[in-house]
Amino acid sequence: MTTASPSRSLPLLSLLVCAGLSLGALAPRDAGAQAMIVMKDVCDDPAATFDYQWARINHDVTAAFLMQPGGSIEPVENADPRGLAAYPRIFVAAHGGDNTLSGMPYDEFAENLHKARAATPQLTYFAVCGAGKGPASLLKRVNDRYCGGIAELQGGVTRCALTGNGKAALAGAQYRIEAEKSDPARHALIQKNIIYKWENDNYPGQQLSYKNVCKKLIKASPFQGEPLAEFMSTVYHEFTRPAVDPKRSTNYLELIAINQNGQPLTQCGADPTGNGVKVACP
Repeated sequence: MTTASPSRSLPLLSLLVCAGLSLGALAPRDAGAQAMIVMKDVCDDPAATFDYQWARINHDVTAAFLMQPGGSIEPVENADPRGLAAYPRIFVAAHGGDNTLSGMPYDEFAENLHKARAATPQLTYFAVCGAGKGPASLLKRVNDRYCGGIAELQGGVTRCALTGNGKAALAGAQYRIEAEKSDPARHALIQKNIIYKWENDNYPGQQLSYKNVCKKLIKASPFQGEPLAEFMSTVYHEFTRPAVDPKRSTNYLELIAINQNGQPLTQCGADPTGNGVKVACP
């Protein structure tokens, strides 16, 4: 959980622009191009990497971007030359906290997103715990920055997890809040093994841990996306290896299999269901 940061209001200029803006018709509800944004906590554990792979498999996400702590959004993999502006449907993977995601205040994130994509997205999907928790949730802050015009926003109210309901696979897994664990002790063991490997084992071919290799990549100047894309691909393969000794498993897919049931994410926006009915964000 990240440290809480003071709430900050949207800039006055943004409010004035929204007050005088006619939203007009919503963008057509089609699949469109889709992209994933990861943040600096891609280096905390394998979660963001698996969120990206999940979004590729289940939601046709084709590109990855990194939002740096300073707010710039850098292309990582398969990015359109136009940048985030080319993607009307945006997924975000980060750890959530009290008014923060990956340590960044909600309004700062919303402003950074708007700078990179001024046109109103059709969808913003947050694989972020607490994103839908009101009042003044992340969903609301982002939608407000686009003058309430985003058709659909989704995010977790409380703790959230990919749930496989017994299936150790990303295909068909769903993001849910308050998921149960079919085997809590095994879940805790695998999670402990994963963090140990992440922080202590050397990344293949290097004398640095996975965590430190990742930090080195995102702090590189100038930043280069291809090495981070390669890193994320390697993480996916290394943390899906079947365990020879079940007690030493670092297979992230096993965690997904143990997660079960739960409740859907919060859904809101100008037309989240496609029936022309607005749902206020909390």
